[in-house]
Amino acid sequence: MSHIKSITIGILAHVDAGKTSLTECLLYTAGATSDRGSVDQGSAITDGLAMEKSRGISIKAATVDFQWNDTQINIVDTPGHVDFAAEVDRALSVIDVVVLVISAAEGIQAHTLSLWESLKERELPVILFVNKVDRAGVDPERVFLDIQKDLGARLFALNYANISDPNHPEVLDFNVSQSYLSETIIDTSLENIAELDESFMEEYLEGRLRDMAAINSLATELMLTSQLIPIIFGSAKLGLGIQLLLSTLTTLQASNLVHVDEVSAKVFKVEYDAKVGRLAHVRLYGGQINNKDVIWSQYLQKDIKINQILQRKLGKLQSVGKLVAGEIGVMTTSDMILAGDTLGTVKYKHDYSPIGESVLSVQAVADQEKDYQSLGEALEILNNEDPQLDFRWYKEDREYQLRILGPIQTEVLKDSLLNRFGIEASFLKPKVIYKETPKSKAEGFVKYWMPKPCWAIMTFLIEPGSIGSGVTFDSKVRTSEISVKYQNEVKRAIPWSLRQGIKGWEVTDLKITLVEGSEHNVHSNPGDFLLATPMGVMRGLENADTDLLQPMYAFQVKAKQELLGAIVSDMNQMGAQIDSPVFDDDLFTLTGRVSVALAMDYSIKFNATTSGKGRLKLTLDGYEKTETAEEKIREFKGVSPLDESQWILHNRGAFKADDRKR
Repeated sequence: MSHIKSITIGILAHVDAGKTSLTECLLYTAGATSDRGSVDQGSAITDGLAMEKSRGISIKAATVDFQWNDTQINIVDTPGHVDFAAEVDRALSVIDVVVLVISAAEGIQAHTLSLWESLKERELPVILFVNKVDRAGVDPERVFLDIQKDLGARLFALNYANISDPNHPEVLDFNVSQSYLSETIIDTSLENIAELDESFMEEYLEGRLRDMAAINSLATELMLTSQLIPIIFGSAKLGLGIQLLLSTLTTLQASNLVHVDEVSAKVFKVEYDAKVGRLAHVRLYGGQINNKDVIWSQYLQKDIKINQILQRKLGKLQSVGKLVAGEIGVMTTSDMILAGDTLGTVKYKHDYSPIGESVLSVQAVADQEKDYQSLGEALEILNNEDPQLDFRWYKEDREYQLRILGPIQTEVLKDSLLNRFGIEASFLKPKVIYKETPKSKAEGFVKYWMPKPCWAIMTFLIEPGSIGSGVTFDSKVRTSEISVKYQNEVKRAIPWSLRQGIKGWEVTDLKITLVEGSEHNVHSNPGDFLLATPMGVMRGLENADTDLLQPMYAFQVKAKQELLGAIVSDMNQMGAQIDSPVFDDDLFTLTGRVSVALAMDYSIKFNATTSGKGRLKLTLDGYEKTETAEEKIREFKGVSPLDESQWILHNRGAFKADDRKR
């Protein structure tokens, strides 16, 4: 077992807040590197992809580790752009403490709020690092108060930013900030402690404050329980506040650190290396794993063999042969391991709300016909690395479909296909992903009994559910008519029976009941009920007809009052549901709901209207019914269960676990 403690830190931020620069500065300050890598110059250690270097943005989560005093610190630098939120979601599953980076120049931005909400749901300890205090025109007091208000959190400033001389900004640790007690940042921090501690409240009100170090100790106790949120002012560019951040990371131990006795690991990233092949990035929570060990995969439901264990040291892979509890490493295996898998038998909570959810579908097309097959195989690999792409290969239509969070994601995919696989591909314009729901109650009957040997006769009752209710299945059929093992096959077939409805979209918000049916004691087999269920369900949907459901955004706008009229006009043109505006000094906040289809490109116009000074936050907020129009209906991909003879011919004996449509 490791003799020093180990902690895994996640660096999160809205794009361009200085996340990667901060990571590089931490490495340099801790003595792990002799030079600070630069994002602008493409020399950042954690930006390894060619596109990351050329664009100056992080696309993939990257890990790096170093030692500070008696603590091994594993850092996970995450992408800041909302289009790569799925990568952040997976990284958060292995993180103990988060450093949420906020630009002092821009303050709280839309994606910062989304990240904060996710961190609160996961109950992860957070340190706020306000970067770029050296920027001209920065007002630390205003930033502090805005952060406290926007996040709805009690803040405690671990240092004070003195920028009275813009050419020589400095940060003073709280312990030596006695002369700044009357400044808003320090006074508000003390007031926040007073609201949480009665004895300190008396001292605070009477003006007889104990020494600063003692106050800091009290604040630390409150930070350990997340009643107070620590905030550090600094500059990654100038190295300000970095030592304080390092010491805070090592003293502010998470109260919810996970330790288990048995061998257990989480896979938070999968990538491919030209020399080594498939790499699974893991965090080990218990025990030790070695080269050639065998470990259980909860996703694959089987034991997998670990071929080799490596670690990434300052961007370069090194063979280490083993990992111990608390460490982050990389393992190679011949099996198709996926990001998000759990290794070992320990169960972890993972049903958190995603930071971003895909509501756009995009079609990939090979520029050269000869690359058609290769493109499909490459997209399969990329889907293993990012399962939220939900890649579908419709071989009958020679069509590839993926789900994306935003247009920048397609640029990255295009770049990956060219540079990694040598395939030139294009992506058609993204389309909104609609859903279907039954319009009325109806029955669907299926009689699958020819050509023998086969027998599955069933009647399904299809009923509409309320919006957001999802799918429920029930059976009223006695086991003497259809045995338990066959009814289990029916239940197993329901989810992929609803992958495409009669208008080409996934079906949701309905109740399906198996009301009648029979099996044959000689001719029936499990595959008959798997094959017949989509036929009966689709016939029921055809009889019921379906309504289309459109995805909705909940929006929050914050901007100068003089822009209220223009923004309300924009929202009205998009048919938005608008709440009454809330005013605060010269700013207003506007909330409401608007359809994704009409608002997905609005951020460009919004930024132009507000000259980049406003904040627009769009959060997926469920679905609602919309009118059916020809352009919203999608052709059924593959063979439809309503074409019963073709469906039977196509599927008879062809139920394979790797069928992309199931």
